Amino acid sequence: MTDHEAALGNLRLTAQDWDFLGKAHTFLQPFASATLYAEGDQSSISQSLPLMDALLAHYERNKIYYSQEDHQDPRMVRAIEMGWFILDKYYNITEEVPVYAAALLLDPSRRAAYLRKNWPASWVEPAITGANVLWEENFKEVLILNEPPTSLPMPPPGKPSKRRGVELDLLMKDMEVITPDLRDNDDFWTSIESPPFRIDCSPLEWWSRTEQKLRYPRLYRMAMAILSIPAESSEPERAFSGSRRTCSWDRLRLSCLNIQRIECIGSWMREGHIRLSNLNGMGLAMEATVADEDAELDNEVVDEIEWI
Repeated sequence: MTDHEAALGNLRLTAQDWDFLGKAHTFLQPFASATLYAEGDQSSISQSLPLMDALLAHYERNKIYYSQEDHQDPRMVRAIEMGWFILDKYYNITEEVPVYAAALLLDPSRRAAYLRKNWPASWVEPAITGANVLWEENFKEVLILNEPPTSLPMPPPGKPSKRRGVELDLLMKDMEVITPDLRDNDDFWTSIESPPFRIDCSPLEWWSRTEQKLRYPRLYRMAMAILSIPAESSEPERAFSGSRRTCSWDRLRLSCLNIQRIECIGSWMREGHIRLSNLNGMGLAMEATVADEDAELDNEVVDEIEWI
């Protein structure tokens, strides 16, 4: 700025401008973190509403802070109000798509308790009702066929355990106080009204486990369908960019189905969901065929080299 003082004239940052930029930089840190969090490997639509709730709370706290006499800054207050208006507009649009609320309710660490704690009372019941309609219309009456048993098979009646005899087993059975749990745990209302608990993974990973699939076969299908929706469009955009490179001029005869398969498998391999057998993985269905084709191609190349 000193070297180009004549050219700059009055177009320079004052001490107040630098102070305002410093405040803006500090204020925007949660937004940068939220963007990266929603684009990460663990991202899911279940994060969308909680992230918006956190950012709206961030707006409110900073508006109060910069409105106080000791820290008063009208420019920051105005900027916060404008940002809050835009975020609130997009927040309200989520009411038109019940999957946002359904994804939040299917998160075992949040469920309906999160809504009742952090949302106005007038918002809670419409959100739960919309998610329940989604459950009843698409998943509640789904007929589960060829599913594995929901529990381990019981031993044949009268067969004693290795450590106890038949007589002792019968005596202890007469004194049992545990009755079969006849409640339908595979129900949306029962699930969301249960107490939330902390999980050691993402909600999608938790629902992907075998015990969840066996215990809640219908809720499992709903959770997999909804929680697998990405929170942002960055990953689908990467898929479109990858498809552009896949569909080169010499591969334009690829069908839409094969393009979808290629991009899906490529995404699974990048994310580590599947691994090739030569990388100590389970391998792919077409891997043996690909290996045979590569071997044939190598032989053709060798023959051509020898001919030359």
